Amino acid sequence: MLQNIASQQEGEAQSLHISRCASDFKSVAMYANTPQLSCGNINQAGKFPLFQLPLEKMMKKTTLILCLAGIFAGAAYAESQITLYGILEEGPMVQKLKGSAASVQLKSSFDLGTRWGIRGVEDLGDNWKVGFVLEQGFNIDDGTVANTTYGSNMWTREAQMYIQSDYGKFGMGRFATLASGLGSYDMEPGWVCKGGYGLAGWDQDIANFLRVNNGLVYVSPTWSGFHFSLMYSNGIESDTEQWSHNTHYYGIGLQYNDLGWNSSLIFEVEDNKSASNNITTDPTANYQRRPKYAINFGLEYNFGEWTPMFAFRWVKQDHGLKAYRFGLSAQINLGGGLLKPAVSWLWGRDDTNYTYSNDTVYTPGKVNSLVVALAYEYPLSKRTTIKPFIGYVRSGKGWYDNDFAYTGSQGATIRNGYQIYIGMAHFF
Repeated sequence: MLQNIASQQEGEAQSLHISRCASDFKSVAMYANTPQLSCGNINQAGKFPLFQLPLEKMMKKTTLILCLAGIFAGAAYAESQITLYGILEEGPMVQKLKGSAASVQLKSSFDLGTRWGIRGVEDLGDNWKVGFVLEQGFNIDDGTVANTTYGSNMWTREAQMYIQSDYGKFGMGRFATLASGLGSYDMEPGWVCKGGYGLAGWDQDIANFLRVNNGLVYVSPTWSGFHFSLMYSNGIESDTEQWSHNTHYYGIGLQYNDLGWNSSLIFEVEDNKSASNNITTDPTANYQRRPKYAINFGLEYNFGEWTPMFAFRWVKQDHGLKAYRFGLSAQINLGGGLLKPAVSWLWGRDDTNYTYSNDTVYTPGKVNSLVVALAYEYPLSKRTTIKPFIGYVRSGKGWYDNDFAYTGSQGATIRNGYQIYIGMAHFF
């Protein structure tokens, strides 16, 4: 009975202490919100400023702080962090394509995609975290939305949730593929221009896979510099159809990044099962676009003042492109900035049927392409960089003799011509 009485008294004392804390909090809050208070000498009302409270008030305030610390200490580990970030890049570009006049344009996202985004992470304790990334691309020259692959028009670059622990990281949503050179899960080193710098981008003429919707990804923990990644899309555009009618993406990669070395090997497949990927709507043709396969290998070593790089890509798609690309590039510390020379060579066969405006169809057959480029990045501050660039591309055989080679009319791909650019990038 004595123990019960003691427990009851102890509980009443705790309740009284918490009630007093709440009462003190209310009185101090009311006192602090008095409009007549000022930070300095005694004000006209004759009241003391907050840092000159009487001893009794100071003791109550101290009790309040200790009380609140005790109440909320147990929940401190679940603190969340939200970060707003972005990149703005734009500058004038001169472009000359073979067989056409030179053009001058204000170019957004010539190297780094202009974007803004929100990251959030919550610490669950015991090295478990839950987070999200929402990232939208846009064109700073006209304010339009960018990176709208597969119909996305809001969080176009990335929209994912993930959970992370000592066992790895698992994410769900829309994100860039393993060898895209973009996004949170990119693991392809070896090419200094990545997917940027116009005609020098690694996807030039030999496009890989960029982004997928309805994705799942797993990144393993790192063991002695090694880790692997697995990525799957249940439908790169939509997964509302029967599973066998959706186009799926599969990717697996192994990367080593330690002791100055950075290297990876990545295998990717897109099965092109959906009806939207039919080569033709003619029901008598009765065939779909075939699966596309890609292998990427990258290797680089950081000597301190410079980093030489080597990259390789192989793609294969029946009724499409079957080609190889090798690239040599480097990143060199020079004059307070980074000098980036790059050269690549592509060869293979393009069996794609290109349709011209007069409805004629052309199939290039054997093709090749040489790219030479030079960029320099000079930081004006920790957040702002100036980026001059010059690049040249010359294609041969089937890519030399058709309209596509001259005009680049199929999109951003340029097969014969040059680009000169000077831009500015700002990070926030």
